[in-house]
Amino acid sequence: MDNPSGLLTRVPGENVALLPDLDEMKLLETLRSRYQENRIYTYIGDILIAVNPFQDLPLYSPQISDLYSSQPLNLLPPHIFAIADSTYSALQGMSGKLSRNQCIVISGDSGAGKTESTKLLLRHLVRRSRGNRQLGQQVLQVNPLLEAFGNAQTVMNPNSSRFGKYIQLRFQGGAVRGAKINEYLLEKSRVSHQDPGEQNFHIFYYMLYGSPEKEKEVYGLLQPSLYRYIGSRRDDVDTSQWTEGYQRASNAMRMVGFQEQEDMDLKVILSGVLSLGNVVFEPEETGGVKVCPSALGWLKAAAGQFGVQEEELLNCLVCTLSSARGESIRRLHSHQQAEDSRDSIARVVYSRLFGWIVCKINELLAGDLEMATELQEI
Repeated sequence: MDNPSGLLTRVPGENVALLPDLDEMKLLETLRSRYQENRIYTYIGDILIAVNPFQDLPLYSPQISDLYSSQPLNLLPPHIFAIADSTYSALQGMSGKLSRNQCIVISGDSGAGKTESTKLLLRHLVRRSRGNRQLGQQVLQVNPLLEAFGNAQTVMNPNSSRFGKYIQLRFQGGAVRGAKINEYLLEKSRVSHQDPGEQNFHIFYYMLYGSPEKEKEVYGLLQPSLYRYIGSRRDDVDTSQWTEGYQRASNAMRMVGFQEQEDMDLKVILSGVLSLGNVVFEPEETGGVKVCPSALGWLKAAAGQFGVQEEELLNCLVCTLSSARGESIRRLHSHQQAEDSRDSIARVVYSRLFGWIVCKINELLAGDLEMATELQEI
């Protein structure tokens, strides 16, 4: 097996817990010296520290994944595959240990590499278990799919996860037989507002800048510069990343198992969110507000994309209807209340759409579990 640049050769300092004198400065010096040699992984006991190299390193090939299979944690240099394999071995009760369900916790600052680490762990576990190949590929495509809808550019990180996720891999007979995802704390406010230097969720840019013109017509999308919810962008920005992202997200949806009609319906609703953001208001002479004449087209487009009546959507924006003692009461909104209603609807629609995607993923990844057999989980 090739040893890329000697990175799989063991050297001193791989487990700082074994150093005779360990304090904060010694820890940082060790991490810095290893990082300068592209040795981005270091153990502290059973904990793995990963320092983001912000570049591709030749450390993650299938051959290296196989090299770390069935090996004790301290036999080879520190690696995320070693953590994954140690977890799998403990799950199976290898080396004379009691078989128990396992948990891997991935934490760190924004940009530390949590999303990439998750994908690498899943890749090794799927390969190691040698289970249903199709299911394994579906599991691996979940992360790029959720990244498209749940990640965004921030000041600190161009691909920051703006939600939390808890992934359960379910095993029977040592093979992955199903998976489940729980999502929480989606940053819904990003749909309608982004701080300077930040962007909305990736999927909006994928659709506006990366989708073919024919598809944009199907979704009712116009020029990107027209939409308030995605902020201002220079025309000379290289948009190839959005084209690649759109293809990646579309391929992931197909591989996970979404139907073509589901994919189209989802993107039409996303277009409705963008259209809704362009609905603006002006005062009515009799009190309250109305939609500006120049924005009536956006209101009609949003209603059509959401599949609701235009009048019903308008009422949600400009007034609140309630009932008291059998009487219907109509309270007119102020300008600020109308804008808040617009943005609230956009955020709720996006949040429910994201929740539906996760539910659909869980349905598709339920697998062919034999309920009479006890399940194991990582």
